[in-house]
Amino acid sequence: MKQRIQQQIWIAVLAVTFSIGVHAQQDVWESFDYPELNSFDMPELEIFEIDNGVRFYLVQDAELPLIDVTVLIRAGGVNIPDDKVGLNSLVGTVMRSGGTNEYPGDALNELLENRAAIIETQFGFTSGSATMNVLSEDFERLLPVFMDVLRRPAFPEPRIELAKTQQASLIARRNDEQGSVANREFQRIIYGEDSRYSRRVEYATLDNITREDMIDFHAQAVVGSNLMVGVTGDFDMEQMKTLLEQAFGDIPAGEQNELEFPEVDYEFESGIYFVDKPDVNQSYILMGHIGGMRDNPDYAALQVMNRVLSGGFSSRLMQVVRSEMGLAYSVFGSYGSGVYFPGTFSAGVMTQSETTSEAINAIIAQIECIQQEPISEEELNQT
Repeated sequence: MKQRIQQQIWIAVLAVTFSIGVHAQQDVWESFDYPELNSFDMPELEIFEIDNGVRFYLVQDAELPLIDVTVLIRAGGVNIPDDKVGLNSLVGTVMRSGGTNEYPGDALNELLENRAAIIETQFGFTSGSATMNVLSEDFERLLPVFMDVLRRPAFPEPRIELAKTQQASLIARRNDEQGSVANREFQRIIYGEDSRYSRRVEYATLDNITREDMIDFHAQAVVGSNLMVGVTGDFDMEQMKTLLEQAFGDIPAGEQNELEFPEVDYEFESGIYFVDKPDVNQSYILMGHIGGMRDNPDYAALQVMNRVLSGGFSSRLMQVVRSEMGLAYSVFGSYGSGVYFPGTFSAGVMTQSETTSEAINAIIAQIECIQQEPISEEELNQT
């Protein structure tokens, strides 16, 4: 049995939910006296929208001679077909690394280095972004460069192949670390193997992605109705508005992307799952269940609960499992709440093989305790 434990990662799904415990203790929470919040001076925010649907948010801050620009793009991996998973990531990478016809990748790097400026692009699961950090005196010079990267990336084949090779190397190494394996498989158990919330890039999906796919993804993403622009820094407000209207004004309005987030088909049923990893001599344990949404009325209470249970060195898991019982150097947890789809609750520990069962029981005991007994006023104040 010991040999078997040494070669595996443990993943447990618990048939418990913290939202029940929070409701049961609602009257206790309301009995605490909460201090007044510190005063906060909200900076003046200028908001305007141009005809093609691009909306701007401007805040002046003259403390440093810098200007930051962030373009948020309503596009991501959530809508990508199963056979082309990874397309969004490649687009975000090569938009910047490949540069444009006027500013190829190497020339773009040199230009930005000489100006101590930064331009970056990326596409995640639900959104993408293009960002620029630049000295105020260089803003007018580099804004056209930034817009060229945003609107007219060249997507050269050599840079696409390089990005694919880099992604393939990540696939080759993704089973090296216990934590990476455990978290990946935990997502598949919670959301389902066929869920878009647990999909991952594979060699086959990389091979399916063409330059034409990348051009099409970019063309559908970078249209006025998908863009929000934030600018902060040392600038004149009216001059900045004029520059932005000129830079973004001729972007086609296009059609706004409708991001699709299917419901999660999840049932609270207990289960224990193992992942073989014969090259390790310790256990990496994850246990948990589906999490919640940000619009849950109990969201704030759940975050406080999670902080008491597993947030930092003063948390119960850290104090009991690590400090008192000496079972682990690392013990952790989180209660994830999503905006578009539910997050996950998880608690985990890395421990010696022979103390695997003891560590699991200790974590479960603390989870049951925080469900059944109100937290103390001292813990609330620390949180």
